Amino acid sequence: MIHIDHERCIRCGLCAKVCPLLCFRLEDGMMQTRHEEYCMRCGQCTAVCPKAAVSLDGAPADTLRELKPLVSFEEFDNLARGRRSVRAFKDAAVPHAALLRALDCARYAPTGKNLENVTWLVVEGRERLRRIADAVVDFSRDDPRMAGVVRAHEAGHDPIFRGAPCAVFALADSKYDLSACNCDIAVSYLELALPTLGLGACWAGFAMRAAIASPEVRASFGAPAGLTPFAGLMVGLPELEYRRIPARRELRVTWLSDND
Repeated sequence: MIHIDHERCIRCGLCAKVCPLLCFRLEDGMMQTRHEEYCMRCGQCTAVCPKAAVSLDGAPADTLRELKPLVSFEEFDNLARGRRSVRAFKDAAVPHAALLRALDCARYAPTGKNLENVTWLVVEGRERLRRIADAVVDFSRDDPRMAGVVRAHEAGHDPIFRGAPCAVFALADSKYDLSACNCDIAVSYLELALPTLGLGACWAGFAMRAAIASPEVRASFGAPAGLTPFAGLMVGLPELEYRRIPARRELRVTWLSDND
C-alpha cells in the first residue's frame, strides 16, 4: 500500500515522474495515488522523495537506509576487472556470516516487473556436492562435449565443483519467461560481492546446464518443489592470490544513431 504524508509532501512531483506505472498524480494541489493495484513495489518513489513523504507497505521512508555516495568508477573498475573465476579452494568451510552478507546484498539485484522471485539454495559439504556431481555426470554421459568431464569425474576428480566446500544456486519458477535472466543477474551481483568478503567463486556451468534440462538432476539438488536452479556458483576460501589483471580482447561496439 502506498501512503503519502501530506504534511511532509512539498508537491515536487518527483514520485510521479519516477513511477514506471504512473501511480501518482497532482490533483487539487495535492499528490494523490491512482490504480494502486498496479504498483509493483519497486520503491522508486520512496527512494527519490526529498522529504521522506512516501512510504510503501507500512515502512516509513525515514526508517530506510540512506544512500551513501557510490564507489568511484576506478574502484568499481578494479573490482570488475580483478574478480577471478576461482577453481582452487582451501580445505575450510565457508563462513556463514560472510555468505549471508553477500546474499543479502544480491537480493537487491533487479528482477523483471520487480517480482523479486529469486530464491537461494546453499549446498554445503563435499559428499553432498559429490552426489549432485554424480547426477550431473550421469545426465552428461551421452554428450560428446562432456567426455573428458565424465572421465575426470570417474577417476575421482571433481570437474563439476572443483573441490569447493559449498555451492550457491539461484532458483525461480520456470513459468515466468524472465526467471533465468533474473537468476543470472542475481548471481552476477553475488559473484562481485564475494571477493570483498574474502571469498572466491566460479560459475557452476556444468551443473546448471544439467539442472535446467533434467528433472533427475534438479531432484539431486534438493531444491524446493516448483523451482528450477537457473544459475549458481561454487564458493569457498581461495587457495591462491591473484596479483595481476589478465588481458582481454579489445572492446567491440556497434553504435547506431538517428543519423544512420
